Amino acid sequence: MDAGGRAYVRELDTAITSATALVTIMHSNNETGVFQPIQEAVRFARRVGACVHTDAAQSVGKVPIDVRAMDLDLLSIAGHKLYGPKGVGALFVRRGTDLEPLTLGAGHERGLRPGTENVASIVGLGAACALAQHDLDDEGARVRALRDRLWELLAQEIPQLALNGQMENRLPSTLNVRFPGVSGEALLAATPQIAASTGSACHDGDESASAVLLAMGIPPTIALGSVRLTLGRATTESAIERAAAALAHAWHTLVLE
Repeated sequence: MDAGGRAYVRELDTAITSATALVTIMHSNNETGVFQPIQEAVRFARRVGACVHTDAAQSVGKVPIDVRAMDLDLLSIAGHKLYGPKGVGALFVRRGTDLEPLTLGAGHERGLRPGTENVASIVGLGAACALAQHDLDDEGARVRALRDRLWELLAQEIPQLALNGQMENRLPSTLNVRFPGVSGEALLAATPQIAASTGSACHDGDESASAVLLAMGIPPTIALGSVRLTLGRATTESAIERAAAALAHAWHTLVLE
């Protein structure tokens, strides 16, 4: 992964060989929001006759997705990521793509997944997709403006604040930032009014840096100061201002301790 948060294209070229049957790649990274090189992956896969799958759980409902324009064979989504029911998802399968059933049994879902369908959740996912499609561009622009405003407010108050990943080539809803001189876990503990995450795994009380950020070349001690901030349909400008003020106040308090 490069410093901007994208998988190295040259590594894709090396990894995909005549023995490759399936190439799978995120559409956007779940921690940084950075879009991944889908088109390059497709080009290399087609050269050897491999199928291409992308996990678009983070992206669907936030940015336009066109499986035909992207020339994908498979694309998966998760309902709760776009305000649909939890526990339901969908898999786009390109016509002519052969798949083996998950389990053997009845012929539900075209023979791929036997068992009674969860009709209520399926309908809920469809409704959520329809609502997202209705105002996709307008909502994306609104959230992007709020995200940029949040970054601006934080950068004004916190010297040497750094952004993880590219600013432009990312989801409109995601901001991953490094707060200098503090732990991301400590910062969030000091701002209980904010629901956010560090993107790191904690085991037995030991805080460890995110593997994604380490892959981007960020030193572990610096990566520990990172916080993943996400915005959504309910986010307002006043909420952004309150969040920025709370985070800035907590940071100033922690660095003085």
